[in-house]
Amino acid sequence: MNTIFVRNYSEDFPINRREIWRYAGFKGQPDLQLEALLDAVIADLSGKLSYRVCYRTFETLPVGEDSKDLAKALRGSSGVVLFAATIGLEVDRYIAKYQHISATRALLAQAFGAERIEALCDGFCDEFGAARRFSPGYGDFPLEAQKEIFALLDCSKMIGVSLTESLLMMPSKSVTAIFGIGCAKENTAHKCENCNISDCNYRW
Repeated sequence: MNTIFVRNYSEDFPINRREIWRYAGFKGQPDLQLEALLDAVIADLSGKLSYRVCYRTFETLPVGEDSKDLAKALRGSSGVVLFAATIGLEVDRYIAKYQHISATRALLAQAFGAERIEALCDGFCDEFGAARRFSPGYGDFPLEAQKEIFALLDCSKMIGVSLTESLLMMPSKSVTAIFGIGCAKENTAHKCENCNISDCNYRW
């Protein structure tokens, strides 16, 4: 049986404030008060996040075989990596604590958590030289593929991530994705350039 590997990371991923503001929906320059509030959110959560990834490598695609978009993303690869990543429950707990006290603080925590899980995924993919990853729900890769992915990776046991009946992941700041090994690197100056969701609220 193909081995499931687990990696734990320390908090050494650089923080991209521009990405945080993008996830928060701010398209202009935040004022000093908002910047200070973001600093407070980051300080509150510093040292409390748990960066974990579980993954398996395959010679052939183990899920999403009918997805043309996924096949295109994996074109030229010599194998594939299927992975799940999470930063743990602390961001969810923080949002639950502040959503009725300070909606802005809760929003910034949500955005910071989104930036952190993306930083984790980027860091993990960089180790394999992967330029692009593909997740269920992108293009014609169905969200229902989550069930197969969770079965293949045993996410609950390996990194403490569970899947609800509505296919939501808990903790919410978790990601599953697949990428090709040995794919030619493409221009990834910004992720929006490689996404076909043109009306996304987060698009820059």
